Amino acid sequence: MISLFDLRTNPDPKTVAAIAALYEEQPRYKALHPDKIKACIGCWSCWVKTPGRCICKDSMAETCPDYVNADKVILLMDTAQGFINHNAKAFIDRTIPHYHPYIEIVAGECHHKARYERYPELHFYYDDEQGLIPEEAQVIEDYLYRTAYHFRSKAYRIHKNPAWDLKELLPRSARNNSLKPNATQKVDKLIIYNGSPRIQGSNTALILKAISEAYGAQSVIRDLKQKKMWTQWAADFSSENAVIFFLPLYVHAMPSHVMAFLEMLQPSNGSMGFIVQQGFPESSQSYFLEAYFENLTRRLERDYIGTAIKGGIEGFQLQPAKQQEKIIAPFVELIGSVLESGQMSAQILANLADPVYLSKGTLFLFKVLAPTGLIQFYWDRQLKQNNAFQQRSDKPFAEVEK
Repeated sequence: MISLFDLRTNPDPKTVAAIAALYEEQPRYKALHPDKIKACIGCWSCWVKTPGRCICKDSMAETCPDYVNADKVILLMDTAQGFINHNAKAFIDRTIPHYHPYIEIVAGECHHKARYERYPELHFYYDDEQGLIPEEAQVIEDYLYRTAYHFRSKAYRIHKNPAWDLKELLPRSARNNSLKPNATQKVDKLIIYNGSPRIQGSNTALILKAISEAYGAQSVIRDLKQKKMWTQWAADFSSENAVIFFLPLYVHAMPSHVMAFLEMLQPSNGSMGFIVQQGFPESSQSYFLEAYFENLTRRLERDYIGTAIKGGIEGFQLQPAKQQEKIIAPFVELIGSVLESGQMSAQILANLADPVYLSKGTLFLFKVLAPTGLIQFYWDRQLKQNNAFQQRSDKPFAEVEK
């Protein structure tokens, strides 16, 4: 079975027909307009309350059997601001129920364990002529490959150059660190956007609370879940000298609602930077997102404050108070360095990023502890608290699994 999901705002039958002609079997077609896919809210219910099932009831939820049981999944996407747009990102975010929260080591890095025995190939189409420069086109390809790789899928790109063609995407190193921080103006007021999708109790919000208490009126915190304010904030962006987006790594990029806001921004003077916190311990997991943020800074014609990456944050709130303070302190110091010099301190960035890759010692320890169940204790505990532990291995959409 081949499933084709059209995520574009304006689907056109001609393109669909041309793509369908590349395959021996007629794909099952479903259009998913932006108003048909709710953004993931990061509740983790699909992992710890209703294993394998998202609590959101929308058209996206109806696609699950056609995704899981397909041999190939074709995604037709729009791009925006040099990346896949928010609707395509929302679709990818909402596929996390098809995988476990549990972690395993693959090729020396952390991956989520597979829930199903097999997964479809992922075939991606987006218009080459939607204003992408070569560096942006490469970032998109690298991101899509990276996502498919973690999803246990092969990745292919469909494009017209000039005839319709299908090519397999191959691994490449992230093109991050191509833009060095170049903002040099002392900052009197720093706008910081909270990009967490969680309605309450997010790790991002707790860290930002400490930053707000430390710097008062010098730091203005805005929560991107307040969608009614987006139009005003996007207009304000052009006159704000220094802006930082603080967000969790979300299926190897930003949460979809953050992308939706970024799409509203226009080039302007000033500076911008990013802080990424993630559950995976090794900061290299965010390198592909960092590469995009560098391109976005160029696209918006801003000076670059830098990108901070901190791993191992999932489970932060279970830590003792003293340990939480220790984790938060470098973030507070980082903002201080921005206020003082206009850019992120290289030393603080390096401290936050450690470990960049998993050490041999860590890999050995993981191998020793994995059979004991201690590695998965954090998630097992939540499953048990929600009376869902016995359902942890459920495969709710495997009715025709091969």
